[in-house]
Parts: sequence; C-alpha cells; structure tokens
Amino acid sequence: MKSWIIVAFLAAATFTNSAAAQVGYPPDKSPYRDREYNRDWTFFAGPFNGQPDPVGVAPTEGPMAGAKWQMHMTGPIYFGVRVAGGSIERTIIDPTKRIEERVVGTENVPMLFADGQMEVTLTGHKTWHGLAPFFNGGFGIVADVRGSTDVGSYRFGVPFTMTFGAGASYSIAKNMSLRFDWSNYIYRISYPTTYYIKTTEDPPVLPQGAAKSFWRRNPAFLFGITLYRPK
Repeated sequence: MKSWIIVAFLAAATFTNSAAAQVGYPPDKSPYRDREYNRDWTFFAGPFNGQPDPVGVAPTEGPMAGAKWQMHMTGPIYFGVRVAGGSIERTIIDPTKRIEERVVGTENVPMLFADGQMEVTLTGHKTWHGLAPFFNGGFGIVADVRGSTDVGSYRFGVPFTMTFGAGASYSIAKNMSLRFDWSNYIYRISYPTTYYIKTTEDPPVLPQGAAKSFWRRNPAFLFGITLYRPK
C-alpha cells in the first residue's frame, strides 16, 4: 500500500511540474501537446507469462490478444475496459498414478481476460514530445472458457482478478499512437481434493493439511496500436 501511495504522490508531482514547465514556452515551441480527443481504442497483443504454482498445473505461458476502450475523465485520470483472449499452455497430471507417471501431457487452454481499469497519465491529458507514460490498476476476471475438468479433476475456473501495471504511449500520427503495457494479473489458483488423496504406495500430490489455493502474480507484456478521432 505504501508503494502505491508513493507512486501516486510522484504522479501528482510530475503532473504539476509538467504544467509548470510549459510556462515560458511559446505555444508552437512547447514540448507538451494537448491530447485532442476523449475516447480511444487500443488493439494489442503479446506474451502472457504465468508464474508457476506449487503443483505446476495452472496455465503458464502463451500468446494473448485483445482490445481496450478508454475514456478521459478529468486531469490525468482515465477509465478503460479491456478484453483479451489467449491460448495458454498448462501441464496435465493424473493424481491416481505413481509419481514418475503422473505427468500425462500438456495442453493449450482457451483463456478469457476481462477487466476495468483506472489509469493515471504522468503528463496529464497531454504528451511530452509525443510520449505519455502511465500506471494503472483495476479488477476483473480470468477464465478457462472450455469449462471442463481434466483427468485429475483440475479446472482453472473463473477466478476474480486484480490488475496493475505501467507503460507508455507514443504518438506517431494525428489519430494514432503506439502503446506498451507491462500488465499484471493477480488471481488465486485452487486445487481439487484428488490432489490430497493417497491412491498408490507413493505420497499424494500434496500432503494433508497443505494449502488448497495460492495467489500468483502473472505478468503480460502487451504491444498495441491506439486509434482515436481528433476533436
């Protein structure tokens, strides 16, 4: 929490300084330019990199792509809605087998990512030499849209998700900019009871009393093109 307070303070200070820095510049010489639009669409793609869970059965990595709609609210603050899909790899285990036989293969899981975000741009509703760095955060869901369990009764499900990240956009035309997001999805991974039951002379996948769920931060590096209509 303290780190977010510090970031928010720095953002406010940067915004104040950027406004003050324009004093003394003729309008046509200022490095700051107003963003002459209030709505935009971003189409993005990039790699998703899930952090390993203790058993190693949760979705790990793969490509994702999607779109984000965003509107300017006030000052440096924006609100956006983001939806993406991905084909993310995961490992399948059969907890009824012996340890050396438990891993039975891998599969690509069709995943849905959806969240709403508040975003703060450090240059306000402006760009600096075309550049506008930002940080954001929000809430949403991540879902395995296949909707079925595997041979070991595991299913990723539809966990609630917290998101946070940072990035920058860079204007390349009157109605277009490039955008980079370092985005993080934080959600809980839960295991079925079959992982705790001993069925062979080997120990079960997890011992009795072990935690049945784990929180993980899962980053994605997203590159996109933002389109907008100038006023």
